[in-house]
Order: sequence, then structure tokens, then C-alpha cells
Amino acid sequence: MDFECRKTENCLADSQIYEYKLPITVREFKIHLNGWTVEENHRYRRPMMIAMNRGLQIKGILDRYIITVRFPEDTYSEAKMFFEAWLKNEEN
Repeated sequence: MDFECRKTENCLADSQIYEYKLPITVREFKIHLNGWTVEENHRYRRPMMIAMNRGLQIKGILDRYIITVRFPEDTYSEAKMFFEAWLKNEEN
């Protein structure tokens, strides 16, 4: 899967949070999260999804094309490389 990545600006010191722009919606992306703990929240004006696995946290608004991924600080570089390799191998 093709994606664009950028580090997000936030108020948390040393946070490792990145945004990924995907070619599919978050709702469609959710199907690829086998083995993840996935929760949907429809109480908000824009329903959202949160997925967690091995210290990674993915958030996204279901009808948008952007996910936010928070990587664990202690294994940030390894986790980011693993996640991006997995994401590249996922089919649209």
C-alpha cells in the first residue's frame, strides 16, 4: 500500500507520533488489522477507530484517509520500521 508519512506536532516531549495518509479510508484500512484490538466509537460527530497492538496505537476518523500512529518511545525506530514494512506489503 502506498502512503505518505510525516511527524506530527504536539505538546508531548519526545513523543513518537506520525500521520500516515493512505489511499483508502480508515474504515477500509480497518479490515487489514487482523490480530489487533480494534474499537470503533460512533458517539462523536465523526465516528473514529482506535487499534492497539504491541505498544502501537492507531487512531483515525472512519471516513478519512489519515491515520495517526503512536509508537512506543523505547522501541520507536524498530517499531516504525516494522510498521512501515507491514503497511507497504498490505494490498489496497
